[in-house]
Amino acid sequence: MIATVETKRETQGVIASIGGIKLPLELDRIHLFGRSGKQQLSFRFAFHEVPFSCIAERQTGRPTLALTGDFGALPYTAEGPERRRAVQAVLAAAQQRSGLRWAVTPQQQIEVKGDIALDLPLTSMALVAGAVTLLLRVRPYLELLLESLSAPAQRGGSVTT
Repeated sequence: MIATVETKRETQGVIASIGGIKLPLELDRIHLFGRSGKQQLSFRFAFHEVPFSCIAERQTGRPTLALTGDFGALPYTAEGPERRRAVQAVLAAAQQRSGLRWAVTPQQQIEVKGDIALDLPLTSMALVAGAVTLLLRVRPYLELLLESLSAPAQRGGSVTT
């Protein structure tokens, strides 16, 4: 007679529970280490030294990625009126043509926001592909904006009354 051993799911080790996961892994639906799935995912990265944050979550069953970029402060007119006008012109063009939302906050911070629907399954590759797709839409404006922001302030201008 052969004896069989039965193990309960609650008492299985980590390796055994990982072995029961079906591929591909959907990052927001993993149930490991007591964490429940169906939660939003967030990550951050920098592109051309601009910090970006992303949040992925399901809306009506489909995953969506929301990207936010922070470009820092809008230059003051006193620091360089030409630079401020150049930055505002780039922001206006980006708002009209990039498909993302560009804004200067009440605190005078420049930010860009955009959303994109992601493909299923929700994997790390889908998250990165969504972020890259949004960045490719804004890349020309991002480069122009960074160039305008980093331009040296003009000194010795004339004062008119």
